[in-house]
Amino acid sequence: MAMRLKQKMMVLPVVAAAFLVAIVTVTVVLGARTRSASERIGSSLAPSVSQAQTSRAGFAALHQDVGDAVALHAVQQQTLDAHVTELNKGLAALRALPDVDGAKVEALQGAFARYWQEASQVVALAARNDAGAEGALAKLEPAYRTMHDGLESVTAQQEAAQREAFTEVSSLHGTTLTWVLVLSVACILMLAVATVWLLREVTTPLARLTATATRIVREGDLSLAIDTSAQDEVGELARSIQTLMTRLGSVPGTLHSVVTELTAAAARLNAASHEQLNFLTSQSRSLTEASSTIAEIAQTSGMAASRAEMVLKVAAQADAYSSSGQLSIERSAEGLQQIRARVGALVGSIGVLSEQAVHAGEIIGSVKDLADQSNVLALNAAIEAARAGEEGRGFAVVAKEMRALSSQSLLSTQRIGKILLEINQAIRETVGIAEEDSQKMEEGIEQVLSSATTLKDITQVVQESSQAARQIVASVTQQNAGITQMTEVVTQLSEMMSDVVMATSNAEQAVGQINTSLGKLQELSTAFRV
Repeated sequence: MAMRLKQKMMVLPVVAAAFLVAIVTVTVVLGARTRSASERIGSSLAPSVSQAQTSRAGFAALHQDVGDAVALHAVQQQTLDAHVTELNKGLAALRALPDVDGAKVEALQGAFARYWQEASQVVALAARNDAGAEGALAKLEPAYRTMHDGLESVTAQQEAAQREAFTEVSSLHGTTLTWVLVLSVACILMLAVATVWLLREVTTPLARLTATATRIVREGDLSLAIDTSAQDEVGELARSIQTLMTRLGSVPGTLHSVVTELTAAAARLNAASHEQLNFLTSQSRSLTEASSTIAEIAQTSGMAASRAEMVLKVAAQADAYSSSGQLSIERSAEGLQQIRARVGALVGSIGVLSEQAVHAGEIIGSVKDLADQSNVLALNAAIEAARAGEEGRGFAVVAKEMRALSSQSLLSTQRIGKILLEINQAIRETVGIAEEDSQKMEEGIEQVLSSATTLKDITQVVQESSQAARQIVASVTQQNAGITQMTEVVTQLSEMMSDVVMATSNAEQAVGQINTSLGKLQELSTAFRV
């Protein structure tokens, strides 16, 4: 089974840890043995050797003091007793040590007791200056020799044991150093082998993969071969990069075709937005002109309303005159003298009425011209509304209402003109009759009565003219309100058109930005080699 990258990376620490554990184990085991031997030397062998040497020296000093006591006849019993006590304590301490032959030390204690027994007698003889002291000293020599040889033997034995212990410590120390050195060298060799193996299995493939990825990033060459033979994470990474390169290989072509299509679409969109901007600019100018025209129409409509008010006033005056004339004719039955006077006044009034009728005809002509202009402007407004499309639907309704009002005003004007023509004709006939029959008043009462009837008709016509004038005023007022509404609609359309022109300009700028981004995408699509 192939090792994973994590397992491969654990080889070096595992090998190092294993050898470290081995080194520590060897050091601990051999160190424990060395420490045990050292403790044995320090706690037993060295004290036993020291104690044996001390006892040997003390015994030699004691024997020398005994000899001095015989030779010099100077006995220091306290000193001898102190030496004996110290030797006994030393032999007892030596016997208590663990690495000392207790039997030998016990035999030495017995031999020392026998020696001191004989030595005490020698000292006692020397103290009495007895001549047998020297003989007794000579007899003491075998006991001394036995004790001396025993101490020498114990000392030699302990020194030999101490040397053996030191040799063992030195051997253990050398063995420890040898094992540590061997294990260290083996660890270094194993780590070197593991390092070479890791370089071959991990580092080298990663270096090759890194170099390939660097070339792909730097040169954009997607045709480079990648080693995917490894079965660990490096191999999986290499296979993933190979798959990524395969997928990236299809990206530049697709991106290039998409960029080409988007570039063509952006060019078409740019042309369309440019045409739309030109069209909207033209529409905006047309709306501006229409707004100016409608302002002029509103001004003309205001003038027409003023003139219609004047017509209404004249018609009211005519109505008042006709009413007063009718009242005069009705009262003509009371007296022909009054009729004569009133006929003269009537002639004058009819002359004034004739003049007012002429002025009313002029006003009606102006109203007719205004209605014609309103009809033409309404037709132009309907055309502009049709060109504006959906945004001009309300404007088209207003234009239709204006045309209807203009047609109604034109019909009313024609009717009033016809009535005024009849009034002028009747006035001329009345004036002729009044002038022709002014001197035959007495004979023409019947004609006056007939004139009264005609005057009634005239009064009715004047009343109808007054009513028509009121309708004209109402129509002109309604027309003025429609023109005001049309002005507001045109103003709103102009503002909306300005917003549309601004939005189209922004769209054209956005298309320019899209073209810039498409250029960058085009450069990106050509940066890779497949």
